[in-house]
Amino acid sequence: MFGRVLAASATARGVWRATNRTHVNAGIRHMARYCAPATPSTNSVTPSTEAPPATNSAADSEAPPATNSAADSEAPPHNKRPPGTYAIWAMEAIGATSAFLYYLYLYTDLLKPPVTDCLNPVKYSPHTLINSTPLTSDTTLFRFRTNRPRFDSDTEKHIDEIIAQGVWSIDIKDHLVQTYRTYTPVDYKIGEVDDERGLREGYCDFVVKRYANGSLSRFLHNTRVGDQVEMRGPHVSWPYTANTYRRVYMVAGGTGITPMVQLIKRAIADPSDSTKFSLLYGSTTEDDILCREQLDAIAEQVPERLAIEYLVDQGPATVARVGRPDTKSVGRLVEGFDQTKDVVLVCGPDAMMHAVSGTRPIGPAQGPLRGVLRDLGLAPHSVFKF
Repeated sequence: MFGRVLAASATARGVWRATNRTHVNAGIRHMARYCAPATPSTNSVTPSTEAPPATNSAADSEAPPATNSAADSEAPPHNKRPPGTYAIWAMEAIGATSAFLYYLYLYTDLLKPPVTDCLNPVKYSPHTLINSTPLTSDTTLFRFRTNRPRFDSDTEKHIDEIIAQGVWSIDIKDHLVQTYRTYTPVDYKIGEVDDERGLREGYCDFVVKRYANGSLSRFLHNTRVGDQVEMRGPHVSWPYTANTYRRVYMVAGGTGITPMVQLIKRAIADPSDSTKFSLLYGSTTEDDILCREQLDAIAEQVPERLAIEYLVDQGPATVARVGRPDTKSVGRLVEGFDQTKDVVLVCGPDAMMHAVSGTRPIGPAQGPLRGVLRDLGLAPHSVFKF
């Protein structure tokens, strides 16, 4: 019994060895097919007159055929690539790179040159003067380039938020003496996207009068087309929301018309705004009335919302009254004023401000209400001085 068990065990070991050897040899052949070099194997069997070595064991005679057979050496290696493979890969890489660059060109500004002449409410940035138009003998309209990137960043979004809050202004710096003055634009436009340059070109218009003792006004009037001037802004000068007031009364003189023009154009362009405006505007002569064409066009377009009375210091006068803002003319303007629903805005030279409302001190404070408006019984909270 014990002998039969030993014999069976020996037989099992022999079968396991033969089976294991078969699987190992099959794995070797499989690896050889995929890992063989592209050139014919140096181990290929070549015709030889030498007889194969004799086998001395039964187990060896039962082994599968040798792996280095002529049939195996003739099979094409699996890792040999077809002709032109590397050229195809190169073209695919070039195509993918071109598509990626085209995407960056269309949908980002990474491949475009940096956009210049952009407004910034925090720091000064250079802006190019693109045009200057004399309006009177001492007053000029300056048009500066104000570009925007094709895609708005947080800075551009912040600028839009500031402009949407009401009347806004810009600080213009004289870099020669490092001083600045705040000016209110009368117009601000941003054009369509220029895909070639990756920006939207725009402009900002300022009306500036030259004063003999005004360093900034003299600096601007000496600026030539193509020169750059440093600006910072916008900043909110007076918050305004549509339909906050029933009527806005305005008293302006000279270049003090600029915030009034900006506000009127903004409100009239808003179809949801029904606020009405009454303007008393004083100038030296009729030839010195600034922005008259724009104001007259708006008044003709919406006469129910804008009423204008021009005053001039000296005649001849065809469309204006000769006189200055006084109790009679200002009283005529604010007739029917409601302290709870209306507001009066005042902006002009110091002499006019002193006579109408009292001058405004430097800084955010308004100062006490004086002059004609106080004499007419208006409360300080109903008057704002630019």
